Amino acid sequence: MLEVTDLHVNYGPVKAVHGVSFSATAGRVTLVLGANGAGKSTSLRAVAGFHKPASGSVVLEGTDITGTSAHRVVRRGMVLVPEGRKIFFPLTVEENLRIGGYAAPRGNLDQGIAEVYEKFPILGDRCHAQAGLLSGGEQQMLAFGRALMSRPKLMLMDEPSMGLAPTMVEKVMSSVRSMADAGIGILMVEQNAEAGLRVADDVFVVSRGETVWSGSAEEARGNKAIVHAMLGEAALDAS
Repeated sequence: MLEVTDLHVNYGPVKAVHGVSFSATAGRVTLVLGANGAGKSTSLRAVAGFHKPASGSVVLEGTDITGTSAHRVVRRGMVLVPEGRKIFFPLTVEENLRIGGYAAPRGNLDQGIAEVYEKFPILGDRCHAQAGLLSGGEQQMLAFGRALMSRPKLMLMDEPSMGLAPTMVEKVMSSVRSMADAGIGILMVEQNAEAGLRVADDVFVVSRGETVWSGSAEEARGNKAIVHAMLGEAALDAS
């Protein structure tokens, strides 16, 4: 579904990413791990069309979309759920969802909203509430719902568990797994390695702007030295 090969991204003279490669498949969760500053989020934003790569390729369903602008990437079936959720606080839950559906056929908006409420009942219960009044976990569900409104084939997720209580992290990761099980490809950057590995199928490790390891989640879980070397003890559950 998605093949990213030898991606290079610069910020002026600074080479933030210089050799990242990864892939994602429909119905599977692909986890991208790495320390802070490794280039994970920059890579994700370049794939999503928010940064223009200096070189490398991004191929979605056989079509080269390298450098394609973000709104056109959404129309091709790939959407980014950004770090920090970036929902519109003054707007209601439903207004946020309608904004997420701008790329969907107009006649499907109400149907899409109904499907989001079915998947995330708390959003239906609070559909007329200002988004800024939701808890952090509810805001993450809204960010997922807003992304689903574009009916994506592939969702890019940047740190979906950031700032959430442990019980809510479990709910968020369960939602990630259920979306993949419904056939959506998931490419997820996640600092909480233990939580991410519980739902992932495939893993790529990024260090200093390049991919240094790839394998199955089972292999990564069986070799925690890989994760420890990249993230440190804080990222792993003591158990």
